[in-house]
Amino acid sequence: MAGIGFELKKVFRTGSILAAVRGYSLAAVVTEGPMVLMILLLAALRGLMTAAGAPYREREQFLFLMTYEMIFSLLASGTVLLFADRFISDCIYQRRARDILPSFFGLVFFLLLAGAPAAWAYLCTLPLGPGLRLAALLLFCALLAVWVQMSYLSAVKRYGLVVLGFAAGAAAALAVTFGLLRAGAGALDAAVWGMALGFLALLFLYMGQLLRCYPLGGWNLLGFFPALERYRGLLLTGLLLGLGLYGHNFVFWGSEYRVRVFDTGVYCARYDVPAFFATLTIVPMLVQFVVGLETRFAPRHRAYFDAVLYGGRLEDIRAAKTEMQAVLYAELAHMMQMQLIVSIAAAAFLGNYLQTVGLDETMAGTFRLLCFGYCLYGLVKCGIVMLLYFDDRAGACRAAGLFAALSLGGSALSLAPGPDAWGLGFVLAGAACAVWVLRRLHRYLDELEYHVFCRQPLLEVPRRGVLCRAEQMAARADRAFAQRREPVETHRE
Repeated sequence: MAGIGFELKKVFRTGSILAAVRGYSLAAVVTEGPMVLMILLLAALRGLMTAAGAPYREREQFLFLMTYEMIFSLLASGTVLLFADRFISDCIYQRRARDILPSFFGLVFFLLLAGAPAAWAYLCTLPLGPGLRLAALLLFCALLAVWVQMSYLSAVKRYGLVVLGFAAGAAAALAVTFGLLRAGAGALDAAVWGMALGFLALLFLYMGQLLRCYPLGGWNLLGFFPALERYRGLLLTGLLLGLGLYGHNFVFWGSEYRVRVFDTGVYCARYDVPAFFATLTIVPMLVQFVVGLETRFAPRHRAYFDAVLYGGRLEDIRAAKTEMQAVLYAELAHMMQMQLIVSIAAAAFLGNYLQTVGLDETMAGTFRLLCFGYCLYGLVKCGIVMLLYFDDRAGACRAAGLFAALSLGGSALSLAPGPDAWGLGFVLAGAACAVWVLRRLHRYLDELEYHVFCRQPLLEVPRRGVLCRAEQMAARADRAFAQRREPVETHRE
């Protein structure tokens, strides 16, 4: 999450053990806090439904709806988040803060324009009442906006508010659900409406913070189109990375092992449940990556480019690069060593524990395999982030595409041997893509001087694509509207 590095540097400055504990705790809360709160919220809502006497069928439908809402909202919003992060960074660096908030409205507008009709069309295929369909649609739209809002808030170091706001939204969802249950509403309707109104409250809370953090700017919702013309590969990278993460689940949803909740609504509990628990095991890895990147690698990265930008000698530039590479490889190695220990411990001990709380032996075996699969996925994701750190957008896109293809293909092939091989395709996909990403990163860093000095354009070539022309037309309309409004406001004064 952008911005957390500033706080982590202050926490780790003393070098004490207590500071290290505080720093890792801060990184864990900020980066994984919303995910943990979401898990607790769903568990609490399901508990409320059980206490209200909801049958198993309704509780299953609730989890099905929430699973689809979360996965597809994250998949859709994840398509634009890499681009949004880059656009915000460019605007801050170029002192164009007035362009940031219009870009948020524009991105959310186009996400809703594409996502809301598709979600409504799918919901109409489910045997749900109109009120429940409306609640599910409202929740999906709110989630699309909230995921984008979290990115914009984290860019200005409002990461504490992200977590606190999420806690407030979860509390609102529980309160609304409890109130509706007491008023006599059906358990499923109460839980879905509680989620929808809770996230709607979170959306307005985050929106108030965004309006405080960024200047209002103009009303040109296409202002980010020229940047999109330049960085459109980031959209594909985000989409492919999401497909790689969720694609193996989709394969099992289409297999003979799926469970039908509705005629057009399926999932595969025998695979999805082990995958859910295995996902949680990479939290330590992601926390370690954030801490290592922001507190140890970022200063070396800054020192290297300071030497490039401010007249350093060639010897100084090469020495700074050597030190930067050494720190990067050391952090990646330390991160993987720690995560391998966590994965081995989870496979050995947590797998046995899960068998005592409902997982059968086959599901426990799938969990053990997926522990290592998600470990390798974490390495792939961190490698892609590092490629983007050095602006290797082509390499990041190829890595995401390779991972998506191997995850889908490997998972499909793992269906043939039977349940004992489930998860093996995801493991092999992660291993192959991790090797490719690390080789690409190593080769790119070896040729870093070439990329820095020789591949940059001497003159900026103006872009004349369709997106740029659309933005220019919208900008002219925005200026004309402002000119017409100015005399009216002057006359009123």
